[in-house]
This record gives sequence, structure tokens and C-alpha cells, in this order.
Amino acid sequence: MSDSGLPKTPNGAPRVFLVGAGPGDPGLLTLRGAQALAMADVLLYDHLVPPELLDLAPEGALRIDAGKVRNHPRMSQQEIGAALVEHARRGALVVRLKGGDPFLFGRGGEEAQILAQAGIPFAVVPGVTSPLAVPAYAGIPVTHRDHSSRLVILTAHDDPDKWEEEDIKALARPRQTLVVLMGALYMKGLVLRLLAAGLPAKTPTAILRWGTTPLQETFFNDLGDLPAFLDRTRVAPPAILTVGEVVSLKDEVAWTHRLPLFGKRLLLTRDSGHASDLARRLQALGATVHSLPTIRISPLQSGRSDDRLSRLGEFQWIVFLSPNGVQSFIEALRESGRDLRSLAGTRIFSMGPATGEALKRSGLLPDLSPEESHGKGVVSAFRDLAKEPRGKILLIRGDRGTGTIPQGLEALGYQVETLSVYENTLPEISEEKKERLRPLLAEGAIDLAIYYSPSAFEGLLSLFPDQKEAIGRLPALAIGPTTRKELDVAKVRTVCMAAHPTTDSVVEAALDFLSAFGNNAEGRQPPPGAMGGQTQGETLP
Repeated sequence: MSDSGLPKTPNGAPRVFLVGAGPGDPGLLTLRGAQALAMADVLLYDHLVPPELLDLAPEGALRIDAGKVRNHPRMSQQEIGAALVEHARRGALVVRLKGGDPFLFGRGGEEAQILAQAGIPFAVVPGVTSPLAVPAYAGIPVTHRDHSSRLVILTAHDDPDKWEEEDIKALARPRQTLVVLMGALYMKGLVLRLLAAGLPAKTPTAILRWGTTPLQETFFNDLGDLPAFLDRTRVAPPAILTVGEVVSLKDEVAWTHRLPLFGKRLLLTRDSGHASDLARRLQALGATVHSLPTIRISPLQSGRSDDRLSRLGEFQWIVFLSPNGVQSFIEALRESGRDLRSLAGTRIFSMGPATGEALKRSGLLPDLSPEESHGKGVVSAFRDLAKEPRGKILLIRGDRGTGTIPQGLEALGYQVETLSVYENTLPEISEEKKERLRPLLAEGAIDLAIYYSPSAFEGLLSLFPDQKEAIGRLPALAIGPTTRKELDVAKVRTVCMAAHPTTDSVVEAALDFLSAFGNNAEGRQPPPGAMGGQTQGETLP
């Protein structure tokens, strides 16, 4: 960002993007919205915005919590408008991230007016809106040619007892669907007026809370039964009321409950880049995935100047244990002024399919891989080479390896030298991101934590030293027996293990484990901050 007042973008290009974040499922952000977030210097976001979307902005972007909660705003609307203008005039590209759609009960129009009056070029990125998406996630099509030819979207933010009689009669017409936002406080009063206006008592209704999120709840009643239901049941925001014959289609059209992981929250202890394929697979099965790198892989400078790089021809085998080892070794080889020709005559061992793929991308084909991708599997693979003379092995690894593999190979008669080419360090995670995850850990709102290594588990404990007991209670999925052993030693409450360190195997293990439990999202209250702000907020428009 520049304080010179000179824009970074061409004259006339948008300085501010008013972006709709969608109704709660982070996957419902539009492609154009994601592109705008990726360019942001400054991000002003509402409290119900899916917190995962904040990570789409550059790491150095200024993030400002506008915190629009009924009766508890962190910033007034006037302050928000002033902040948009101020940062844009300083040369920043500003993204105003708003729940739902910016122009549907979101005051996006007011913010656009402020920008226009200030002469700030802006663009609007519409969002998937909750009056359509939330009923859809509950199996309710808001229009249907056999049941509804009209859709009415309204906010019941104010007392319906003060509404004009003709307005209420218009809402009670047949063959239409009502979707009522921000109506938890005055829901009973609106229902009573609709009944008095002649809307049949048998009209189906649905109250939908935390729609499209892991906390989604649905309550179905006939309109006439709804007042009594509301007397005995506290319906807290965010909630949407849907009224109309289309609600009766829920049994045929409902689909989210058929997703095997819907309502489940999973924690991946890797950054979103390395875990992207697994995250996509789990999300397609209905899960909400939180990606958090708990270790950082950094090349070791000592590995790049190691004299063994100049005498690789001495080794009978080079053993690679991970994709990180492959990448760091190739970089070290290149920086030492050498290339793959230095490996001529040396055989290549790969532990696991992911390591094998990394080798192939580097132009190397493994000569041998173990049947089981762990330390004992490596030793077993070399034990099976009974007729081979025992020569020298160069073991490529990180700085935290155990002695299982080198000791096992030496017991077979090999001479083993270890070359550490990368180190595991604790990543730098912003306090804002840690604060988003902390309540999920504290309240046990994570259904399954997936650990890729012992270091990943240790890193999570180091990042959240105040949550060690809560982390120990999280159900855990270990990638391999070494990680499982670490979790067992730490007395982690529940442990399952992937049969192989592959995406397919991890997905299968997660499904097997979580299918043994019911959908525990029903009735589960979000911990404070779980959805990016206080829970007494209103439904995303």
C-alpha cells in the first residue's frame, strides 16, 4: 500500500470491490469474489463471513473486522464507509467482504453511494444469497411450477404488529413462497398475523438455522402449529423462516443429509496448498475443512554444501523418505552446481507413492519401493534383497528423523549415512487465524484432526499451548504407524490410521471412522467466534 495517493491500478479501474461472501459455506464464494480477495491490500469483513475466506487474501493484507452485529456493532456504517474511502485514497485495493449478497439487505447500496460520492471507482461482485441457498441446502426449492409462482423475500427486522394490513394480506396470497430473513425476534408475531390474514394453518413451514454450514438445523411445522412451537423452543439467530407449499418437497429433494460427511468439521495439519486435493475430496463429501500448517519445511543450508553431494557415486542406494526430501535434495544438488547426471549408476529407493510421484516429476524413476510406507516397511524391502551385496546407503531426510530406519538397515549389513536436507520449524500463524481456530479446539467442535507426521501433532500443541488437553481429546487420524505411535504416547483419545499415505486411503479412513457416529451437528451450538463473530448475529443475506 502506498501513502502517496497514487493508485496502483490504472485510472478508472476499481479501487474497492464490494464482494458477496455467500451464506456460510465457504465453497459458495464466486470465482470473481476469490479473484478480488487475492488482490486485496485491505479487507473489511462482516462477522458472519466464513473465516476460511479471510485466508484467500494475501498474507500481508490488512484485515479489519467490521463486526456488524445487531445492537453490538464494532464499526458503525458511517465508520465503515469512511474506512473504505480512506484506504482507497491512500492507494490500497480494498475488498469489502459482506455476508450473502452485498445488495440484498446488506447495505451494499449505501456503501456504493458513499464511494460514488467520494469519486472512488468500485465494482460489485454479487454473492450467492441465503434466501435461495439456505432453503436449497434443506431440500426446499423456493419456486416450483406445481406449488409456487411467486417468491417474496422480506426482512422481519421490525415488529410485524406495526405493518399495514394490506402488506400482510399480500404476504398471505396462495401459490407463493415467503422467505423471511432476520426474523427470529418477531417470528411469532408475523406468523399470527399471517394466520389472521387467511393463510391456511396447514401451510408447511421451515425454520432454518446456520444454513449451509456444519451447524445447519431445520425445524418443520405447519403454520398453525408454529406459535406453540416457538413458545417452547427458543430460536436464536441466524435463522430463516420459509413458508409455502414448496416446503412439502423436502422429503423428495433433501440432499445434504445424504452426504456422508455433512456437518463434520475436519482439521488438516498442512497448508491449503499441499492439502488441496484431500480438502476438495472431503468437501465434496460434505465436510467443512480447516487447513492449518503446523510445521514449516525449510531447506537446510548445511545440506546444500554437504561434501556427500560431490561423492554420490560412492553410494549403492539413495533412499528418499518424503516428497519434501526429494524437492530439497534436487535443489541442493542444483545449487552445488550438479544435476541428475551425478546419480548415474546409483539406485533410487522411494518410500510411498507420494515420494515416487515427486521423484518422477524430478526426472527420476524409483528402482524399489516398500509394500508398506513406513520405517519397518523400508527395512523389510531391503531385507528381501537377500542376494545383493551390502554397500553404502545415503538416507535423505529431514532434521527430525528417528533411528528406526538407519539402525534397521545397518543391522542388515549396509553402511548408512544420513543427509538432512530440510528442517521442520514452527510456522508463523497470525494471531487472528489462531483466534478463529482456538474456540473450535476448546469446545471440541473438530470431529477429526488429520496428522501427517509426529511433527505436525507437536506443532499443533506448540501453536496452542493453552489447548493441550482439548487437542488431546480430538479424534485423530494418523498417516502411518510412526505418527500413530506418537499419538498413542500422547494419550490422544481416539485414533484411526490410514492404511496408506495416499489421498484415497485418508478419505477411506475418515469415512470409516466418522460413519460410526451420527451427525453431531444437530443441536450443537457454535463456540464464540466459530463463524467469525458473535452468535447472536442475523442471517447472511
